[in-house]
Amino acid sequence: MKQAFIDTLEKLMEENKNIVTITADMGYSVFESIQKKFPKRFFNTGITEQSSTSVAAGLALMGHEVYFYAQAPFITMRNFEQVRLDLAYNNLNVKLIGTNAGVSLNQLGVSHFAVEDVAIMRLLPNFTVFTPGSPQEMKWCMQKAHAIKGPTYLRFTKSGIEDIKSIPVTDGTDGVLLVSGGLLKIGFELVCELKKKNLHLSLYSVPVVSPFNTKQFMEHVKNLPIFTLEEHSIIGGLGTIVSEAVIDLRMHNPVTKFGLEHKFIHVTGSIEYLLRTNGIDSKKIQTTIIKQLKK
Repeated sequence: MKQAFIDTLEKLMEENKNIVTITADMGYSVFESIQKKFPKRFFNTGITEQSSTSVAAGLALMGHEVYFYAQAPFITMRNFEQVRLDLAYNNLNVKLIGTNAGVSLNQLGVSHFAVEDVAIMRLLPNFTVFTPGSPQEMKWCMQKAHAIKGPTYLRFTKSGIEDIKSIPVTDGTDGVLLVSGGLLKIGFELVCELKKKNLHLSLYSVPVVSPFNTKQFMEHVKNLPIFTLEEHSIIGGLGTIVSEAVIDLRMHNPVTKFGLEHKFIHVTGSIEYLLRTNGIDSKKIQTTIIKQLKK
């Protein structure tokens, strides 16, 4: 997905002379092409996310559309005050790009995990939050972010699929599985395994989690049981958003959330290991879904 982000940003910068890019010392193997093509519109501000956010705000006030790229935990949680007061309060045209969200930086531990970022960013008025799960969704989200003349946050993980065309449309009559971000492949595998057991779930990706499209949501879920899956805490992310929508719309669908458990992760390991031992275990999820559908 990272390459899809770079390709789309480069094209946007070619077409729009007012776009500038900022990175917090994240240029290696990412921005070389953009830096070479647009040396006067690319700024590496170093590992100073708070200051960089204020720089982005200043550039936006001068009329620029700003893309600020940094590690997801630092671009959201480390400098939340700057994001809240400089960007959200003033409704500035700054696009925050959080790379390596979730537990992508698996060997670096809790300081580099971003499992609360969606929860805190959707609290902010004026912000739109994107969670693409494939290169195609990344391009689509980038175009949508560009069309919005206000602040956005786009987060992506190392998990994901290379080609969304490899995930066929699945329509089920027993339930609906909603997935945000890079766990789309796991979601598809779950749906396929359940189909072998004569349980048929619809599978939908949710690349925009805030504001949440309640009209489209109602059309898709109807009166079926709902399951959500995300590489994010089960508190405050897609599962919470869907649960709130069900309550607000006075729907009666049961909702089951699958995500990272509401606890700190005190170990390191492979991404697969961290997911499996912290709430995203495909076999356990499958067992839970079967139990819920057979109630």
